[in-house]
Amino acid sequence: MGPGATGLPERARGPSTKGILRIAWDYPVYEVREPESGTGTSVARARERLPREDALRAIAGKDPRPLLVVRECKVCNKTDDALLRPGAQNERTILLSRWFHCVKVPVDVLQPDHPFNALFPDTKSEHLFVSASDGSKKVPLESSTSRVELWSSMSKTLAEAYAKDPTDATKDITKVLDKLDLLDERVRGLERSRDDLLESGGKLDARKLKKLEGEIDAARKEVEKSLETIDRLSKYDLKPPSKA
Repeated sequence: MGPGATGLPERARGPSTKGILRIAWDYPVYEVREPESGTGTSVARARERLPREDALRAIAGKDPRPLLVVRECKVCNKTDDALLRPGAQNERTILLSRWFHCVKVPVDVLQPDHPFNALFPDTKSEHLFVSASDGSKKVPLESSTSRVELWSSMSKTLAEAYAKDPTDATKDITKVLDKLDLLDERVRGLERSRDDLLESGGKLDARKLKKLEGEIDAARKEVEKSLETIDRLSKYDLKPPSKA
């Protein structure tokens, strides 16, 4: 367990919590195929830069949520990665990302012929941005952005996109995550006790084994209930599309 940005060790999270505290990245690929003359097969057309509106439609796909878009970079100082990777310092960021369509585009997006180049036209382009699903109300964020600035931009975008601002739900979800960690630890402890009992010499205490198995099952059911609670807390309706 390594030190966090504050110099203090990060708190260990259990397996259930770690499974939740990950950003669900989408890696869109745009390829146009057209029929080859005289055959039933198709060939890929040479790639070309899409107009900005088309590029945004391509990365948004059918997902109506607001966008959080990151361009990967080989030469930057990876500060943007530090803001988004799993860890105690970034839990709020990761929880807020649950209400975004999170997209990563590759390093060569800077190439003039890349389909999504209009979003990041050159090396001076920001490393990430948040926006509405159609790219409007874009907030460019540099790799030097602080977490507070990132959270503020994410929260503002969410408040504009959803019928009810989901930002405050992160506090309730965090409480459930803390409970999940305790439940995971309880399951591990009970399983160790069960394994010790099975591996001990002498006559097996069937009643004690049955009791441990029952407690393990009960704890696992509590884990499932907690996961269901997080799903429920994460459900928010988007505002209806503007008639304009």
